[in-house]
Amino acid sequence: MNDTRPRTALSVALAILLSGFAGEVAAESQIRWETPTKGFVATKGLTSYRAVPAERIGQEKAQKMLEQLREATGTKAKFDGLREIDGRFVFSTNDDPSAVFDLDSRTGAFLFNAGLKGYSEEASTRDLPATKVAPNVARKYLAKLHYLPKNDKELVVSRVGGLAMAAAKDGESSESYQKLVTVYFGRVLGDLRVRGRGSRMLVHLGESSALVGVIRVWTEVEARKVDPEQVKSDERILDEIKRRLYGMAGQAEKIVVEKAELVLFDDGRGVIEPAIYVVTTARYEGPERAKDGVDIPVDFYVPVLLKSEGYYPFQQDAEAKWPGSDAEN
Repeated sequence: MNDTRPRTALSVALAILLSGFAGEVAAESQIRWETPTKGFVATKGLTSYRAVPAERIGQEKAQKMLEQLREATGTKAKFDGLREIDGRFVFSTNDDPSAVFDLDSRTGAFLFNAGLKGYSEEASTRDLPATKVAPNVARKYLAKLHYLPKNDKELVVSRVGGLAMAAAKDGESSESYQKLVTVYFGRVLGDLRVRGRGSRMLVHLGESSALVGVIRVWTEVEARKVDPEQVKSDERILDEIKRRLYGMAGQAEKIVVEKAELVLFDDGRGVIEPAIYVVTTARYEGPERAKDGVDIPVDFYVPVLLKSEGYYPFQQDAEAKWPGSDAEN
């Protein structure tokens, strides 16, 4: 039920291979900038953040958290199955495979789904909350469960989406049924938006605005002022952006850089630091039927600090045996 976008180097490669075309690697891709190529760090005084150490959660506390969530949702799922996997408690039930409580005992991050067994009929869910009111409903649930951050102004609405279902009959798809409304929350620290693996909450709402699920990946943090001498120059940042573009989309006929903005990157491991978030579209020569070529979205992060302590997706990809993603999860 989590939302992801295919802005990945792997998407680019697969799109080329599966379409049956692969142009020669360009010596220098044509880059068109729709965003300034200087002034990447146009603010005085940067701040990075570190997670406040959290007490490890034991099985007894995990069980209490689960019971609190079960009570808030009114689910009848028993969650009588428990597995411990790499520091995580995973509760499940045979009654409804979609019902799960997956808790990281080290960080407190968790995913809870009360179960979708009652949402399986071929019809849209009755009395779903309207887009305008859903964020307030979701925030009230988080407050009741004591899951709001200490500084609740850090929690901001990213967007409101949902879960839809379509059934196939006689080989043809039926109409789409709206099942849940999902409120996506992000984080702002200072004046900068936090992106990356951490600092997010999702609340799934169902019939009559009932709580159906929660995802919480959030840690309290301590601020650390950044030494100005540790900030990369515009020239170095621009050079790193170009090198990443050539590495990820070097075969493209044209690369359009739509955005290169200063954000805070949360690596999900306790480090939140300034970075440049780059959003581009790479155009590839396609088969004859695609006269205008094929556009593939690509995004990535460039660390701003000379001595970066964050663990970025491109570092993970370099260690992996198969290409990964530089997009948010």
